[in-house]
Amino acid sequence: MNLVGSAGAHFSSTGYSDIKVGSDTIQYHLSILEHDFLQIFPDKADGGDKISDNQLSSSLDTVAKLVNDGVVVTGDGKVGAGVIVNAKHEKRASMEMIGIDIRYKFASTVKRYLMQYNFFWYTGIDPNHSNYATIHVGGQTIEQVLGSQNYIVQIQGPGPAAGNPEMASAPAVAIPMADTSNASWQSTLKTYILMGMEHIWSGLDHMLFLFGLLLAAEQRVWKIVKLITAFTIGHCITLVLSSLEIAYLSPKIVEPLIALSILYIAAENIWKKKESARVVVTMLFGLVHGFGFAEVLRGTLSGHMALPLFSFNLGVEIGQLVVVAVVIPVLLLIRRMPLKINWNLYASGIIGVFGLYWLIERVLTQ
Repeated sequence: MNLVGSAGAHFSSTGYSDIKVGSDTIQYHLSILEHDFLQIFPDKADGGDKISDNQLSSSLDTVAKLVNDGVVVTGDGKVGAGVIVNAKHEKRASMEMIGIDIRYKFASTVKRYLMQYNFFWYTGIDPNHSNYATIHVGGQTIEQVLGSQNYIVQIQGPGPAAGNPEMASAPAVAIPMADTSNASWQSTLKTYILMGMEHIWSGLDHMLFLFGLLLAAEQRVWKIVKLITAFTIGHCITLVLSSLEIAYLSPKIVEPLIALSILYIAAENIWKKKESARVVVTMLFGLVHGFGFAEVLRGTLSGHMALPLFSFNLGVEIGQLVVVAVVIPVLLLIRRMPLKINWNLYASGIIGVFGLYWLIERVLTQ
């Protein structure tokens, strides 16, 4: 496992599904990152690492095969063939994507639809790929995050609603592997909280910056509270602004700045400065880390944004508090040991080496 290289993985493989469910039709707009699409597109892109709209429009049969392999839609057990209406470039949350309009038509009114999303993890290309699905059915809007553990969506068709209004309120249900769980605000809360926790724990650079803050606080409760609060305020501000697409900072800038923040906090631990300045700097770097956190949510919060945003942010904070709760007792134990070396100094030096390496790597690879 390459710990050094893994730290830059804030910008994961992402797709979006905007689905309108009718009594016997499904209108499906699929958005896939252009970089991801090129990994499964069998023809050589005519622009090297780019594919043109002309090539897309002349390759609709190829796109249709990819779609029918990647998305399986059934109506009352009968498989529907997706007809590609259009395929072209689009921008979503400042990201270059391929937008594909697909239409599924069934011979009669459908009582129950089943959609299975197989892109990327099914083929082993990217098991961490996520698809953010917004489903419009029977006057409702339902959101699901599809991943390798929950890739099937079951939807009650709106057709019978005229005769039985209660049927119109039947929700879409995400099926994790073979188990069924109700799509509700509780499942949204749980999904995004876990996503936030996983994001903070899987980001080695975020973890090392947090570890550097704890070293800077010298295991003193009040200092810990001030520094962690400053970092939290900073990343909460940009997490909200970036997720709502009010503010945006390119990954080409964010990634090196995150590495710089680690190098800086390590240097500050070695050559201590005024505490008030450290709090301000910590909040400023918190703003930068917030853009990294927000990358997971970009383009997903249109319409129903409050609960997912709150839940993801809560997950980040819970993950952060867990790290603090685990690390602080260890640091206190080490502090009580009769060591003849300045352990904080050496630990900060190691953190600084990682920060310097990532800074050089990310600047050179942009």
